Amino acid sequence: MAEPRTAVLFDFDGVLVDSEPLHLAAFRRFGDAIGQTISDADYDGVYIGFDDRDAFRELYRRARRPLDDDTLGRLIDEKADVFEALAREAAEDDRLALPGAVALIDAVVAAGLPHAIGSGATRGDLELMLGLLGRRDAFEHIVSADDVARSKPDPQTYLHCLQRLSVDPADAVVIEDTIAGLRSARAAGCRTLAVANSLPAADLAPEADRVLPDTAAVRLDHLR
Repeated sequence: MAEPRTAVLFDFDGVLVDSEPLHLAAFRRFGDAIGQTISDADYDGVYIGFDDRDAFRELYRRARRPLDDDTLGRLIDEKADVFEALAREAAEDDRLALPGAVALIDAVVAAGLPHAIGSGATRGDLELMLGLLGRRDAFEHIVSADDVARSKPDPQTYLHCLQRLSVDPADAVVIEDTIAGLRSARAAGCRTLAVANSLPAADLAPEADRVLPDTAAVRLDHLR
């Protein structure tokens, strides 16, 4: 009997695309509108692991403002429009894909490894950015914030990925760049490979089986 092939589960923001600065710029517009400044340290320490829903909830909690579901839905839609404009501009300037990201996607596809995206981004954001990278057809399986009730560090995102690929957690490795993402992957029972694109390697190491300096350093041998 053939040995199972390692399944590769990609986080998206901060692993394949340099979209965290774009998300920060978008959220800052909404924070400024309610008098709540989001500093770089705030974003890296708090918001970076959240999906849009929880990011807005945290933003309004800090501003001590009520946030009902209708307002939350409207904010998410408005933020998507702001983000799309920023992402298209970044793609035109060749600032969207992280170094090595497209080559890594192509290598995983060429090797025939089962693969999926497990991201806290909305499906609209993911579809947009994959299209801008020219790699939308590379991913049949995508789990977005729209597909789960609880965002990372809850394991739901990666459990859904495993279910869609029909693979055991022990046969999957997750590539992540945040502590919340790594905890989500570990709680799902997966092995973890951290890339220090967004946070220092020393911060990621306690949560990861292996840490590499960036996406460009990831090779198929690391995933197998």
